[in-house]
Amino acid sequence: MERWVGPEGRPLEVHMLEQTRVLWEFRGPELLSEWTVTSDREIGGRSEVYLKLGRNNSTCMMYGSLCSTPPRDGETRYSGYCTLRSKQPLASFDRKKHYDWSNFNTLYLRIRGDGRPWMVNISAETYFSHQRDDMYSYFLYTRGGPYWQDVKIPFSKFFLSSRGRIQDDQHELWLDKVNSLGFTLGDKADGPFQLEIDFIAVCNEHAHTEEFAYELYKRNPEV
Repeated sequence: MERWVGPEGRPLEVHMLEQTRVLWEFRGPELLSEWTVTSDREIGGRSEVYLKLGRNNSTCMMYGSLCSTPPRDGETRYSGYCTLRSKQPLASFDRKKHYDWSNFNTLYLRIRGDGRPWMVNISAETYFSHQRDDMYSYFLYTRGGPYWQDVKIPFSKFFLSSRGRIQDDQHELWLDKVNSLGFTLGDKADGPFQLEIDFIAVCNEHAHTEEFAYELYKRNPEV
């Protein structure tokens, strides 16, 4: 067993017995460079979003102000969103890499929000270019207040959506080809917001045996 090497150069025995893996732990400014923030300002909106280290440089703080007023361009009807998203890792010569979470079944977060509902998004590799907007999502309800909140979301609960629309044809997330993880706020409640993140991890919950929470069926071509 000592001769065999697992993913990312770790010993195979460690990979097989691993129960929890911390993916992001915000303990310095260099880790913020692995993330990017966007808002509806890209389409002419008025929302503002910023990213900084929290108190004692040990957490990640996403904050800003949400504005659902659409731009006056005569075309855009809806606006008001802010997003935090991890950058896809790159190998040499800018080759794309993927996260391999196939050994785990649950996303583990330690957060402190302001009572707003957020959307947790996972983007995975696809076969076709027209699927590049496909994303797996799940709602994250924050409690607000001064206390930290430990959240565990099974990957089987994430549903497939494209450009904000839930798809009829649902299928499981490919955990061996994950590109990025993100958080989106778009609850149409104008005003300030903040989300503080201590760490993001994946774990293996042996009590959770569900493979996929939603119906897998083929659409009728005659409809």
